[in-house]
Amino acid sequence: MRLSKLSVAVLLAAMIFLFSSGIGYAAETADPSGMGLSPIAFFFVFVAICTAIGVIAVLGGVGGGVVFTPLMMGFTPINSFIIRATGLVVALAGSLIAARPFLRRGLANVKMLFFAALPYTIFAVVGALLAGYVETSAGDFGEALIRLILGFLVIFIAGLILFGGKKVEYPEVKKVDGFTQRLGLAMSYWEQSMDKVVHYKVRRAPLGTFLFCACGIVSGMFGVGAGWAMVPVFNLAMLAPLKVAAASSKVLIGIGDSGAVWPYIMRGGVFPLFAVACIVGVVIGTSIGARLMFTVKAQLIRWIVILVMIGAGVKLVIDGFNKL
Repeated sequence: MRLSKLSVAVLLAAMIFLFSSGIGYAAETADPSGMGLSPIAFFFVFVAICTAIGVIAVLGGVGGGVVFTPLMMGFTPINSFIIRATGLVVALAGSLIAARPFLRRGLANVKMLFFAALPYTIFAVVGALLAGYVETSAGDFGEALIRLILGFLVIFIAGLILFGGKKVEYPEVKKVDGFTQRLGLAMSYWEQSMDKVVHYKVRRAPLGTFLFCACGIVSGMFGVGAGWAMVPVFNLAMLAPLKVAAASSKVLIGIGDSGAVWPYIMRGGVFPLFAVACIVGVVIGTSIGARLMFTVKAQLIRWIVILVMIGAGVKLVIDGFNKL
C-alpha cells in the first residue's frame, strides 16, 4: 500500500510539473491545436474526451491507444505527428499502471519479456524514426500515406475484434525447438480460478522474434500501441497461456514504447499540455471502466468500439485519398 501511495504521489508531482510547463508553453504559442481554445479549456476538454475513451476502451477490451490515435487523427485538427506521439504516451501510461500487479502476481513472464523486449523496442524506435522522416521529408504525400495506412490498419483491427480471432486459454506444447529450449522461457504462475500452479512451456521463439519486430514498427510509426498484435504472438505463435500472453503484452508495451517515444520528443512531437490531459483522462476513464465492467453489458460496448473504430478508419482513408 505504501508503494502504491508513493507511486501515485510521484505521478501527480510529474503531472503538475508537466501541466505547469505545458500552460507556459501553450501561452507562448499561437493556439497549436487549431481549435481556438484557451490552455485551461483545452486541458479540461481533452481530459473529458480521454476519460470517455478510457472507459470505452476498457469495457471493449482494447488498449486506449488503439481508440485514441485514430479518433484524434480523424476528427481533430491537431497535427498527426503530435497525436501519434501522444498515442504512444497514452499506451505507455496504461502499461505502467497495469505492470505492477501483473509482475507481482507472476502473470507476466519475465523471461519472455527480456527475450521480446529487444526486437520490439529496437523496431519501435525504428518506426518512430520513420514517422519523423515522413513528417519532415514527405510533406503532404507522407501525411496522406500515413492516414491511408492507419485507416486500413484500424479497420483491420476492428475486424479482428468483430470476428474474435482464435484464442487458446491453455495451449498444449508437445515439443519445444532447440533454440527456444536454450533460452529457458518456461515458467509457472498461480491460477486462482483453478487453485493450483500452472506450469507452461513456449516454443517458436525465432518466429516470435520476427513478429515482435513487425509489432514494434507498427507501434512506433502509428502510435497505436501493439497489444492487439502481441497477444496473438505470445498465445498463438509461441503457445503461452492466454492470461500470460495478455499480461506480458501489457508490460512489454511499457518497455518498448518508452524507447519509441524519444524520437517524437526530440522532434517536438510531445506537447505537454495535450499529453498530460490525455494521460489524466485515460487513467480516470480506465479506473471508471474497471468498476463498470461488472454492471455494464460488455457486448454492447464491444459493438460501440467496433463501430467507432470503423468510422474513424473510414474517415482516415477518405482524408488520405483527399490529400493525395
